[in-house]
Amino acid sequence: MTILPSLNGLRTHAFRLNDHGQVVGIVYDTNGHRSFLWDRTHGVQDLGFPTGCEGLIVNNAGQIAGTMPTDPNGDEPFLWEPGKGRTTLGTLGGKTSIVCAMNNRGQIVGLSLDTSDFLHAVLWDKETGMKKLPVPDGIRCIPYSISDAGQILVRAIKQPPVLPGPWFLLDPNGSNSRVPVPADTWLRSMNASSCMVAIEKPGSPNPRLLLRDEQGIWRRLLDADDEVFIARLNDKNQIAYTERVYSRWERLRHRLPKWLIRPRFPSFEVESCVWDPARGRIPLNKYVCGIKRFSVADLNNNGCMVGTAETKDGSPCSVLLEPIPEHWGK
Repeated sequence: MTILPSLNGLRTHAFRLNDHGQVVGIVYDTNGHRSFLWDRTHGVQDLGFPTGCEGLIVNNAGQIAGTMPTDPNGDEPFLWEPGKGRTTLGTLGGKTSIVCAMNNRGQIVGLSLDTSDFLHAVLWDKETGMKKLPVPDGIRCIPYSISDAGQILVRAIKQPPVLPGPWFLLDPNGSNSRVPVPADTWLRSMNASSCMVAIEKPGSPNPRLLLRDEQGIWRRLLDADDEVFIARLNDKNQIAYTERVYSRWERLRHRLPKWLIRPRFPSFEVESCVWDPARGRIPLNKYVCGIKRFSVADLNNNGCMVGTAETKDGSPCSVLLEPIPEHWGK
């Protein structure tokens, strides 16, 4: 376990890490927040991005994508490259574009407004710039992930709204295929083999964690004790996830009629785990000494995890966990 330094700020929030152990996030101080890049060789670096940058992503080439404010009413995506600096990616003519995902080739998917303030799913790369994604069945969509092969996972937005809505895989050649998803299920992550992790009955007291394997077959991995709200999948089909752990009384409140209980803000703790294909569910709490409330933000292909937590005195921090498999279960 490594607690990441904070550039003399008040607290840090780690977003993503790559397979080389580089971590990107933001550090908060009294003047707002700044973006940082951390690795063991160079330590923590202030990236110099404007205050307000969000959604930072880092790939295995060390490229960083994110969204930065351009004026009080607009945002624009950017790509930062080592030794080259930051390039803004533009919009489709409107005031706002945002980044949703990036692959190791530097291709970026996101959303952009056109001159009529109509929202489009877009793909950006160096060869073609920004272009609209083909819309499955004529329906607007939101991109969630892009693989190194160029496959893009999108969720269609139907009218009237249907949640969680149909999901599609868009191929580089422009074709698309619908992803059959069990009812009342929300996809969370996709890996290079187009395997997917999903949460069945999201938001309920007893959700289930599902995995779509290489053959496109959904498998129910486990019943979670409480509400799972973060789940990351890597190329080894390991899953890092965090669930809200409610007290017995809070679980009972979920089942009582609303008119019978007095409204109040629910109290809960969090518990993070790794699901490994060979070892099953591995709770992480006993491996994170000196911190509490560890919540997963990302998982790389080496089984390393980054997330946020609190020290024993309640101070927020960002934490990197690196696996020692021979210690698991001891």
